Amino acid sequence: MLDLLVYLDELLIKNLSSLALNGYIDIRTYRRIRDRTIGGNVRIGDRSSNGVDYKDQKDKISGYKSKHNTCEEHFQDGSERNLGFEGRDFDRNEQEIKKIRTVFTLHNELLTNMYSNNRVRNLVDMEAIADGDVKVGDYVEISGCVQEISIPLYIDTLIESINCYGVDFLNSFLDKNKLKELDFTIISRLLVSLKNSISKNGTADLVLKTGETSLVLAINENNFVNNGYNSVDFIQCSCKIFGKVMMIKEDDNKCISLLRKSSQEEYYERILESIDPYLDVLKSKNIILPKKPKCDIKGKMIMILPISICI
Repeated sequence: MLDLLVYLDELLIKNLSSLALNGYIDIRTYRRIRDRTIGGNVRIGDRSSNGVDYKDQKDKISGYKSKHNTCEEHFQDGSERNLGFEGRDFDRNEQEIKKIRTVFTLHNELLTNMYSNNRVRNLVDMEAIADGDVKVGDYVEISGCVQEISIPLYIDTLIESINCYGVDFLNSFLDKNKLKELDFTIISRLLVSLKNSISKNGTADLVLKTGETSLVLAINENNFVNNGYNSVDFIQCSCKIFGKVMMIKEDDNKCISLLRKSSQEEYYERILESIDPYLDVLKSKNIILPKKPKCDIKGKMIMILPISICI
């Protein structure tokens, strides 16, 4: 089956190619030139002439007479012929071909080279993961199913719900005697701050599942080969990931937090917990809100920096 490339980190491909390949993208130029000259000329000439000269002369001398008759005839016939060929024909054939290796070509050559040198672990079965054969720093190719876990999308939906009803309308449901620390104006601002802190520069966490192991991919939404794609387009789809292992953990309580990029994960965890009573008030008023996802990944977890993702 032919894999379809949907995600490619161009900078990582070029950086890694400088180590595994020759380190440059070549432009090859082929040029062919041919000059040919052929020359010649033709000249033909004939020459002919005739001439007659006649003289009659008489001399008279005292006591003596003489007479002279002279006739001269000249004839000349000549022919001259020069044959040659001269002409010019200029033929110039120039051809230039440039071959530029694209990042897709580099990706294919890089993956082929690393496989041939045993630098990539192809994790088809889960035994290698269960046995602990995979180590931090390994390059792996592994498949997994994309999960419906996204903290930024949950926050977006929650903010949109609050804005649709209006903070004044929602604040009217609050019991000022029991819930007086926060209101939905403050909650909305806190949610916007949290979303901005965990999705800077288009970064996000993509969570996949392979067997009993969770795969956390640190992706950038800008690296999808089609600008119309994003990570949610592949939820519940099986994907093949080529990347580098950044972290391996196994903890039944907490492996890794999806709020870690805020650098204040405990603070924002407490924030999300503190707004739960306010959201419960809205649910009691039959206002539909999105389901809160788990912020922690538990159990066996491998964090991967993806270089490419195929489906």
